[in-house]
Amino acid sequence: MNSGNDATRRRLLIAGLATLGLAGCGFHLRGQLDMPFRRAHLNANRNERFINRIARQLEVNGVVITERIKEAEVSIRILNVRRERDILSLNRAGKAREYRLFTTLSYAVERADGSTLRPAERIAVRRDITYDDTQLLAKDQEEAMLYRDMEDDIAQQLIRRLAALKIDPPAAQ
Repeated sequence: MNSGNDATRRRLLIAGLATLGLAGCGFHLRGQLDMPFRRAHLNANRNERFINRIARQLEVNGVVITERIKEAEVSIRILNVRRERDILSLNRAGKAREYRLFTTLSYAVERADGSTLRPAERIAVRRDITYDDTQLLAKDQEEAMLYRDMEDDIAQQLIRRLAALKIDPPAAQ
């Protein structure tokens, strides 16, 4: 009877130590970023799903998206969004066996007065996928899921880059 209590106590002690170790390492959930601006104009087609993801990430971090550029502190111009797929390897029959998927976002950030805060930059993400002719539907769904994952990754990277902006008042003329 006593050995059962000892085993329970050991498990509780191990769980407690693991909890303390996790708390002591500095782990915490990602929260809101401290954005250097509160109002932004997103200069892109809001009907695209990817652009809406970016807008949603901005709003989650306390930024109000304005319709008019003059109401905003910054204008985020989405210059280009590109998806690509390259063949990585072929099977013996000469058909594609693996692909590399790319998604690239080009953007620039300006003040409402048109002066440049961050010149045109790009964020590129890639993922590899195997391909099998016998599983067309599943592989198409996997590819779509990977593109969505890449878009989420790019949106988060963009928000982190925007959070690192240093916005000084424009120089007096």
